[in-house]
Amino acid sequence: MSNMHSPLSQPAEAALWAIATMDVREHPPDFAVLRVPSIVENYVDSLLETLTAEYLAGESRFEIALEQLARERLHQNWSARRESLRDSFGVSVDGRVEDQDFMLLVQLRNAVAHGTGTLTRLQRARLSEQLELERNLRQRLLVRVDGYRLRTTRETALSAMRIGNRFVRVLDIEAGPALRGRGLA
Repeated sequence: MSNMHSPLSQPAEAALWAIATMDVREHPPDFAVLRVPSIVENYVDSLLETLTAEYLAGESRFEIALEQLARERLHQNWSARRESLRDSFGVSVDGRVEDQDFMLLVQLRNAVAHGTGTLTRLQRARLSEQLELERNLRQRLLVRVDGYRLRTTRETALSAMRIGNRFVRVLDIEAGPALRGRGLA
């Protein structure tokens, strides 16, 4: 039998379909910059829900309270999601190019969503980091940087879609053993 890759999980397939069916011609580029990280966030949250379901199914008041705290922590932000996957389930793509590109996309999403198209105050806090962020946005997401102003292009939207697609694929492949180990895949 040939060496076949394991199939992707249902949440990964749903995320990939949502990304693939976005029509960048119908929306401004910022739409993809905002939408792709949201799709990926939903996928990662589904993955965390699946992996934690057997542990967070208590019936006592204490178990329910503990479950609520754990769920809030798991979905708090990207750092918490990544730490939960890595520390609790051994699922990590930290340091891989797909992860670096996706975290850059999250930075751009934050600038678009919270900085109204400019770098946020936090992103401008240290000049050396700001200059590196601007360079990466130009090179890897094809963003036009004019001072603090960021202008996304159709190519930015297409890059965001590719980055989201690759991140979901590598994370789902990495999560495969954890899912199969629990009889979930």
